[in-house]
Amino acid sequence: MSLAVPPTGDTYIPLLEAELLRWVGSGDSMLELACLDALFPPGKLLRPILCMESARTVGGTADQVLAFAAGVECLHVASLVHDDIVDQDPVRRGRASTAEQYGLAEALVAGDGLSMAGIAALLSSGSAERVLHAVRVTVEALRHMCRGLMRETEIRGDLTCGVPTVLNVMQAKTAALTGAACQAGAILAGATPQQHQALRRYGEQLGTAFQIRDDLLPYTAEEQITGKTATSDVANLQPTLPVLLAYEAADEADRNCLTTVFRGGTDPVTAHRDILAVLTRTNALTEAARMASSCAERARAELTGLPDSTRLAELATSAADRRR
Repeated sequence: MSLAVPPTGDTYIPLLEAELLRWVGSGDSMLELACLDALFPPGKLLRPILCMESARTVGGTADQVLAFAAGVECLHVASLVHDDIVDQDPVRRGRASTAEQYGLAEALVAGDGLSMAGIAALLSSGSAERVLHAVRVTVEALRHMCRGLMRETEIRGDLTCGVPTVLNVMQAKTAALTGAACQAGAILAGATPQQHQALRRYGEQLGTAFQIRDDLLPYTAEEQITGKTATSDVANLQPTLPVLLAYEAADEADRNCLTTVFRGGTDPVTAHRDILAVLTRTNALTEAARMASSCAERARAELTGLPDSTRLAELATSAADRRR
């Protein structure tokens, strides 16, 4: 029986949670337990919701994309598990990360297990021709994500890498998979090439807006709200967009302050406080927020001519304005 895609993102959540359990298991082994711990309680489920909304926008139904959407979430969460290992982050979504709770070796295996469950879900999602196309789109995005993550490690401590470099990292690390989730959902629902390509571009712009906001949150939101450690990027000497904008706009004193912090050795709490002061003085927070809003505007523009895209437009706005 074909199940029409529900009209709002909130109603997708029970469907997605049940589908994730179907592919990952109920916790009968250590691997399943670690995977479930990484998946639940779920985060924003942005990519699977976008996948399903994109399908709905071109006339699709939930049974065409539900397994694929769950697979995308498994692959995304797998990358987060491994990312926390790379960054040595003890907290994810307001509680102990998988590595912190189960150990490094177990977290590595859990990330691999989630990846395999995700691939299996992708491949079960409909007619062979459409699935092959959608999987190719998604795998290429995952390759971009890996390149972005590696490039991110390469620029640690480098305040001279420049804003274009960090924007390219965002495109690869976050925007590519977000765009692929939208494009794949549309492909599986039988969209025209013009439609699914427009939805890919929409997703990429939304993903960039989302990541810019993510870079702002350590300086604009409380840890209790974000569920993340505010000092993580500082501790890892990661030159995020607000920091690079500040470095470009700073006077000599503020630039020297940033340089001192990014040499390493400064207590992370003190470093975070000093960076926040520079970001405020240089208006870097305002400029980064403006860039996020511009990306959201470009995302909404890609929806022109697509039927019933109101919810996608709302999601673009919320990505640029989010506080958590």
